[in-house]
Amino acid sequence: MTVGDVYKYLDKSAPFNSQDKSDNAGMIVGRYDAKVEKILVCLDLTKKVIAEAVEERSDLIITHHPLIHSTVTSAVYDDQLHALTCNNINLIVAHTNFDIAIGGIADLMLARLGFPKSEIVILPINPDGSGFGRIVELDSPISAKDLAVKCKAAFNSTIVRYTDFSKALKKIGVTSGSAEESVEAALNAGCDAFVCGEVSHDRVLFAADNGLTLIEAGHFQTEDILCEDIIYKLKQQFKKMEVKKSINSVDVCNYV
Repeated sequence: MTVGDVYKYLDKSAPFNSQDKSDNAGMIVGRYDAKVEKILVCLDLTKKVIAEAVEERSDLIITHHPLIHSTVTSAVYDDQLHALTCNNINLIVAHTNFDIAIGGIADLMLARLGFPKSEIVILPINPDGSGFGRIVELDSPISAKDLAVKCKAAFNSTIVRYTDFSKALKKIGVTSGSAEESVEAALNAGCDAFVCGEVSHDRVLFAADNGLTLIEAGHFQTEDILCEDIIYKLKQQFKKMEVKKSINSVDVCNYV
């Protein structure tokens, strides 16, 4: 099997041409015709992840967050880009195309929370209506505290921050990671609560001023669930490949 085979499979699951215009997902480093026997999956491409890939003799790394966000003008020895090319490691970034895809992170969040499936998008970005987040209407209302507790368990979050207006919540919006624009979109869509990874302080104040229960469950925690899903799907599709999650794909923060 080749890198191109893996790329085509991922592209079929979540087309790379659907990614946000500010994103840089897709085949970033390497060759489509390069042979693949070992794949390492991670959320962030850190130096420790690359060192692990070198030690494990991995042929391909699949990461969620992009390595390159802007034009590269130089690559020095200790840069991730240089380390990949020197060790003949290919890199595919599966970012916002998996954020918005059917069966992508937002749908995984709903499943983890035990909520029904939904095709209602919070923030459309493409002509076909695809975009970030999902909105679901619950059969039975839930309190802000109970929803926060449910989020902590579902995403294995260390800390969950939330606002509480002592009202029953039925219409819930969910978006992984950073969700600045989606806060107002969720409010305009009539959501009682909005679950995300993180937002800036002014967005928290905006939600509070407008009576929207806002739940921050952690950027890493709400997106790390994609790694497990990608690994499962790749193992089903490419049974002869070794696919595993990087042991260094972890939340780098400590909490007190």
